Amino acid sequence: HDPLLLILTLLSLLVLLLALPAAALDLVPTTLQLPAEGGHSELWLYNPGPGRWQGEVRILAWEQQADAEKLRPSDQILASPARLDLPPGTRQRIWLLPRDRSPIAVEQAYRVLLAPTEPDLPRYSLPLFRGHAVPLAWPELHAGIEPGTSHPFLRLSNAGTVHARLHDLAFVADDGRRTLLLPGLAGYLLAGRERRWALPAHADGYARGHFQARLQDGRVVDLTVPDPAIAASAPSGL
Repeated sequence: HDPLLLILTLLSLLVLLLALPAAALDLVPTTLQLPAEGGHSELWLYNPGPGRWQGEVRILAWEQQADAEKLRPSDQILASPARLDLPPGTRQRIWLLPRDRSPIAVEQAYRVLLAPTEPDLPRYSLPLFRGHAVPLAWPELHAGIEPGTSHPFLRLSNAGTVHARLHDLAFVADDGRRTLLLPGLAGYLLAGRERRWALPAHADGYARGHFQARLQDGRVVDLTVPDPAIAASAPSGL
């Protein structure tokens, strides 16, 4: 055998091994729900390979402001197991349950963080909601236009008891023309919170028309905006 050929072959194999992606997990489901009255939920992980995934489960309380998402450690949701070690081809079930089983009236929002021990491994952050799920409860959205220095903002508030997951945010003019502003997932609006989205400049300031979005259950809802001059102080209802 040619020694040079053997060395080149080994180097080629090494390059291929180094080019393999880090272990990525399959997660089911990608949005987690806990009942308002207590109970539990489960998250399934599968490691298809090629590498090993090791890490831990952290629970973060999820809060929202108009322009910011805030996450802080929480001990109100228990995860078992909290330490994870998944060789290639293995599955793992994580149980999630509330520390306090007392019923709640307004939905609580959390993030389940899967934090790897190695920096080159992927990390995951999944939404977890505790409360009545759609269709037992609905978000109650109110819209308004807020002027800005360089562009206007669409401000949405949620007076309902559950979150809204907004997809395909669009503006529909009075003549029926529809402009898709944010395709796909536009974001979450938590119960009792408000958020705003930057909008491209519009000739009439979005005065003649309305906004539209698709919710998590597939419903398309109209978000009617009042006169932009008073929208920030008097948002209209859905």
